[in-house]
Amino acid sequence: MTISQNPAPSLAERRTRILDILRFTLDFAGHRKLTRVASSLTFTTVLAIVPMLAVVLALFTAFPLFAEFHKALETFLGESLLPPSVSDTIMRYLNQFAAQASGLTAVGGAFLVVTSILLIMTIDEAFNEIWNVARQRPMRQRLLVYWAIISLGPILVGASLWASSVLARESLGYIGNLPEGLSLLLNLVPFLMSVLGFTALFMFVPNCRVLWRDAALGGLGTAVVLTVMKAGFTAYLTRFPSYTVIYGAFATLPIFLLWIYLSWLVVLMGATVASLLPALRLHRWALQRQIGAQAVDALEILRILWRARSTLPPGRSLGYLEKHLRVHPDALRDMLGALRELGYAVPVADGDQWVLACDPARADIGPLVDRLLIDRAQTELRAGTLEALSLTLQGNPPVLDALFAGDATENRNDDAQY
Repeated sequence: MTISQNPAPSLAERRTRILDILRFTLDFAGHRKLTRVASSLTFTTVLAIVPMLAVVLALFTAFPLFAEFHKALETFLGESLLPPSVSDTIMRYLNQFAAQASGLTAVGGAFLVVTSILLIMTIDEAFNEIWNVARQRPMRQRLLVYWAIISLGPILVGASLWASSVLARESLGYIGNLPEGLSLLLNLVPFLMSVLGFTALFMFVPNCRVLWRDAALGGLGTAVVLTVMKAGFTAYLTRFPSYTVIYGAFATLPIFLLWIYLSWLVVLMGATVASLLPALRLHRWALQRQIGAQAVDALEILRILWRARSTLPPGRSLGYLEKHLRVHPDALRDMLGALRELGYAVPVADGDQWVLACDPARADIGPLVDRLLIDRAQTELRAGTLEALSLTLQGNPPVLDALFAGDATENRNDDAQY
């Protein structure tokens, strides 16, 4: 017997799929208004960068042991995160401003800390918006995380960079010429630190579960694009010094602002890619646009919860639903939120486990269809038709029990594989 296999996709099909994925990603980025968010983060960064550096400088100054860490961190910021043509000027002014700000009173110091926290809160809100997280962390927990980032983050990064530089110096002193592999690894330390930093940012900032491989791929892509962008930015400023001709000595400021904006745009796009990887991996990037798909998936969720009403513990976890339905976590959270508001299902166990909250023999599907199939944002000319359709659906719709009848025996074996 010959086993038929699906033929490999042709070059045209692959090109079409890649274009569809890129279009889906760009549409998602446009829907989240990433350019506007990048502008907001640029403005907040300009306001908060000096206070944040002042806080970091105060920490390094208070503990002379960290002096070498401060130098390593400053070198990393100047060489890895800024174009060489402006890094020296920017770092010199920032250090001067931070040194002057470190002499403020207690009230002024508190203002610096608050301004630094506001920047991190803006980043937190932007990332949660990208991951479509509706519920923020409690304020106390957020403040603890922010303070840990401000206080411990620079010290840990500076310590790792200092250790790599010390290792390089010691190796040069005792061995002479380093092996090519070790030399390449030491040269890649700043790049690897950027990858780890972005990975941690994408994995821990959103108040939802992010797979480490998705965060790592997003962090790697962000670091690569930033490195390429820095090289291109430097080449442009070197060969086409139009900003210097127009602005003269004042050219550093617009260049710095443009660099911050482009950097934030790249970081936000990296976060967008990391958030969309589950949908791309499940090949749901095209199905999400089909009319009625969300309503069908919501009914499937209710069917799964109905079948699991007698299990121990009752209900199903978010991981189970995501794996069984093969839907993006954002879409799953939206549907579960709608089911909760309509009284069909409720979360238990800190929101990770969901159970059926209605009687299938009495609960009809009218409100569900009304919520997920009827677009209330239509024009006023169609408002009467939409209202009539809504009333018709709520007049004598089938109950859930009628939809689920005879389903338990048919699908009992399906649960065993999950």
